[in-house]
Amino acid sequence: MEFNKIFKEYVQKARPVKTTIQWYDLYEGHSVILNKDFQKQLLNQAIEKAGNISELSRRIQINRKVISNLLKCKFNPRIKSLRKIAIFLQFPLKHVNTKIIEIAGLRPKLPFNLHSEEGAEIRAAFLSDGHIDKNPTASSQYCASEKELHSSLIKLCTKIFGKFKTKTYFSKTTYYTKFPCPIGMSLVLSGVPSGNKLLVNPYLPKDILLGRKSIITNYLRRVYDDEGDVCFDRYGKRAVRITRSVNVGIIKERILPERWTFLQTTNDTRNNLLIGEYLLLHKLGIDARLYSEGYYKNKKCQFTGKWRIQIGQQDHVKKFAELINFTLSTKREKLKEILNSYQYRKLPNGKGKEEAYCFIRKTTEKKGFIKYCDLAREMVKTGRSYDLAGRYLKYFLDTNMIKKIKRGTYVYDST
Repeated sequence: MEFNKIFKEYVQKARPVKTTIQWYDLYEGHSVILNKDFQKQLLNQAIEKAGNISELSRRIQINRKVISNLLKCKFNPRIKSLRKIAIFLQFPLKHVNTKIIEIAGLRPKLPFNLHSEEGAEIRAAFLSDGHIDKNPTASSQYCASEKELHSSLIKLCTKIFGKFKTKTYFSKTTYYTKFPCPIGMSLVLSGVPSGNKLLVNPYLPKDILLGRKSIITNYLRRVYDDEGDVCFDRYGKRAVRITRSVNVGIIKERILPERWTFLQTTNDTRNNLLIGEYLLLHKLGIDARLYSEGYYKNKKCQFTGKWRIQIGQQDHVKKFAELINFTLSTKREKLKEILNSYQYRKLPNGKGKEEAYCFIRKTTEKKGFIKYCDLAREMVKTGRSYDLAGRYLKYFLDTNMIKKIKRGTYVYDST
């Protein structure tokens, strides 16, 4: 019931998106290369209807010299002008689709359908490692250190948007790929923000939230490829994680500059995109934990908050591997290592909690306290997940069986 309430509130806050993009939805200043015979025919019909070029110029508010040059095919019409002429002739705008050869470096495959598995994956890539300039005539950019992610994104964009020329190049520490500006504009209309995502703090596109299972899994798979990691450390901790950051404005608490600091704060800013992805995981039946990783103060005294989604329970890591997984071979292999390391034990209901509580009592009697890592290592030693310790400790706290004396440290409650 609680999940349904949170999900409903999030959907209400997420802004509406447009997922079927037509040529006339794009930036009106883009030039359109049309079939020349069609361009002449359209202009002749418009002049004939108006009576002459001067009258047509007056009625559609386009300079008569521009109209004359368009008629002679010396100029390519801009989207704004083409739309005015088509509306004046009452010519269906969608019928222009097949007559368009190119728009700003893109040979389009109109209309662009972004409510699809490919469309969800493209948006996941740009919401993660992509950047769309606020200037509608500037190229969009994708930046990731794995070259195969660039290749797959180019193929997806070609399938959805049409043909275009680009190249992936290496600069300093990572790879970059630039995409034609109509692709960026289409993505903005479908829920990807332009500008700095840290400042915008976007919500997940509404159609993905409410989309079918295949759209959700494709979206999450790309997010985990771009932003996710697999943790399998020397202490036995096993988890799949996503980490995202967002500008949080002002924090009253004092923290040292240029250093990540964990603290409890009154600032209630949260990463909206990560919350949406957390809800998608729960929608698929994958239990995950969403928590703050800390705050950062830069030289300009601006604060950034980092949040993380972590899937740590054995059954849910396995479910993640079955439903989502990774396409990157390095991450896929590391996840496989985690799955192979699990020891599956069949215990009667409540037996696991009983064993954990017994261990807490013994450790507390010996040391005077127990730490989270003590119980976590015991969980790993007995073939269970590292994060299961947190579940047990929360249960024992809620039932007043243990007391918390400080962060990560507990005592057995004999009362």
